[in-house]
Amino acid sequence: MILNDELKGLKELVARFAAGRIATRSDLHLSMDFPPELREAMSRENLFGIGIPVAYQGMGGGWLHMAVAGQALVENGYSLGVALSWLMHVLVSRFVFFGFGTDQQKMSHLPALAKGACTPCLAVSEPGVGGHPKHLATTARKTGHGYRITGEKAYLTNGPIADVYVVLAVTGKDGDRKSYSAFIVPSDTPGLRKTGPMDLGFFRPCPHGGIVLDECEVPPENILGREGLAYQEIAMAFRLIEDVMMMAPFVGGARALISLAAASLKDGGISPSSEVASLLGETISSVDSLEILAYEAANALDQYHINHPGLASVSLFMRRIAGLVHQRIEEVVQKTGIRMSEPFLSLSRDIASALRIAANVAGIRQKKLGMSLLC
Repeated sequence: MILNDELKGLKELVARFAAGRIATRSDLHLSMDFPPELREAMSRENLFGIGIPVAYQGMGGGWLHMAVAGQALVENGYSLGVALSWLMHVLVSRFVFFGFGTDQQKMSHLPALAKGACTPCLAVSEPGVGGHPKHLATTARKTGHGYRITGEKAYLTNGPIADVYVVLAVTGKDGDRKSYSAFIVPSDTPGLRKTGPMDLGFFRPCPHGGIVLDECEVPPENILGREGLAYQEIAMAFRLIEDVMMMAPFVGGARALISLAAASLKDGGISPSSEVASLLGETISSVDSLEILAYEAANALDQYHINHPGLASVSLFMRRIAGLVHQRIEEVVQKTGIRMSEPFLSLSRDIASALRIAANVAGIRQKKLGMSLLC
């Protein structure tokens, strides 16, 4: 896809920021805490406003703008953790608050989210069960004044620094089938306590943690989206959008790894064999193709929202190609024997972890697609 002048300008803006404020830091891969001064700098550049309409004090643009920015952050900043924290912020802002919020909810939350003055967090997963709808146990019981939420959430991206949570809780049950609703729960709600932070060993400095909700009362106007349909309409759809939108940062990471490996070969005066040259050519051509797919998938979200029939299949294909690309980059390093810098090693480790985590969901989707042919 050929980017227009607006998207080129955005890419250049984010690239300059990443090169000057992220790549220059040697401490990011060591810390579980997202540096407050870095978030403030991102806020000043209006990076958290990408994808939020100007009417809500955002930068405007859509999913493609977010994909272009995500790629530039990693390609020039060498930190998947920084990009992941930013991406989850803008995804929750755009898809959840802008996509499902009432006019009043949008006006109340989107300006602060766009400015970076408020950090959102989607709270679905729970300890020991992940996000499986059969096993989630957090409940929201209706009272005379609204709802009382009780339960625990875990593995929350940006959980430790969040100012507002979107909590999925059981609000109904028909036999063994549960129905879920989403609730806006500010972090200062009485009865809410943060747990963590969790050290995953990767994705640093993106913070992860959990929350405990002990009889947290919220008013009925804090329901986000349609009551009883939050798992289908928010949680499941968000998982697909997350898979699609993570591909552009991966492309940025792959380009960064290739650039760092090529620089090490040149600096070391190593003349690659024809086999290595062929591997590099195969890898960069795959990354070029993956970039086109990542941009087109984001553009499909802009054009068709989540309803494009091929999005799930495209996300599966992109994940498989991404895995092959990372394998080829590792082969180049092994065959040449070059010693790689810490930015390369930490970024490569994060990419491998991201692909491993995505593999489980991808396997379930592939099985469903296969079974659909036999029905």
